[in-house]
Amino acid sequence: MKRAKLRRIILASILAALSFVLMRFTEFPLIPSAPFLKVSFGDIPLLIGAVYLGPWYGVSIALVKDLLFLASGGGGGGPLGVLVNFIAISTFAFVVGIVVKGSINLKRLILGFVLGTAAMAAVMIPVNFWAVPLFLPNVTHSYLINYIFKVNVPFNLLEGAMDSVITIATLFALKRRNVRL
Repeated sequence: MKRAKLRRIILASILAALSFVLMRFTEFPLIPSAPFLKVSFGDIPLLIGAVYLGPWYGVSIALVKDLLFLASGGGGGGPLGVLVNFIAISTFAFVVGIVVKGSINLKRLILGFVLGTAAMAAVMIPVNFWAVPLFLPNVTHSYLINYIFKVNVPFNLLEGAMDSVITIATLFALKRRNVRL
């Protein structure tokens, strides 16, 4: 039992390190009109961790990745930007981990990633109502509403779809090659 737990912790650590490196070096803006909203391939390892290890491991990997990212000086949004990223991706990973529960079949993966993407987009609505005024103290309520529903929600849906497709393809590639995590 101790050996299995140690193996899971080591795997989560490796996935967190890989997630950090990918986040640090593959960030790019997804929506040209909002270059501060960036995506990276760093979410893929932590989503794989959520699928194979469970929802709490996915959240833990996201926490380690974001703390390393913050400590390395990454992200123009500072601690608040890293916190917002953590809330978004940990929500996504948690939902995926709960729905999939280690059962890697296409139907369950699609359901998990669709629900995870929807949950991430939904959670980010109130988070942005809180966070955006901290970034932009003079923001008007109408601008905030416009930004959240015309920029941020589509961004989160696009990011979730991109992460979903890449992660599912990676999971099936690992399965085809008989890689056991």
